[in-house]
Amino acid sequence: MAMIWSDRRNRSAHNSQEPRDAKEEITYDSALREEGIDEVFVAKKLKALLRAQGRRWNPKKGSLEKCEDYVTQLAAFREVAKILGIYASKESDSENENKTFKIDISAIPFKRERVADISE
Repeated sequence: MAMIWSDRRNRSAHNSQEPRDAKEEITYDSALREEGIDEVFVAKKLKALLRAQGRRWNPKKGSLEKCEDYVTQLAAFREVAKILGIYASKESDSENENKTFKIDISAIPFKRERVADISE
């Protein structure tokens, strides 16, 4: 699209509405990678979010103090679990619905001994 300036000069300016060349196809994946957002970047950000901390007002001290941000940490854990495939899919749930599972509890001792109290 040509822009006409006040001094009647024509300058071509790229308009995002104009179609690009057919050879140059942009996808979300290629655009993110072009900006440096790849698997490693996402993993680093998720790792940081797993240790997220917030600030909370402490009325006794009269100041803000650091505390665990459990809401953000839980959201990051959920995303990691999705990526790693920890959650069962709906297809595998329907496949495993009628199966019998065997749980081996032989490692659990039958007699349990009391542990001595450390505070004595």
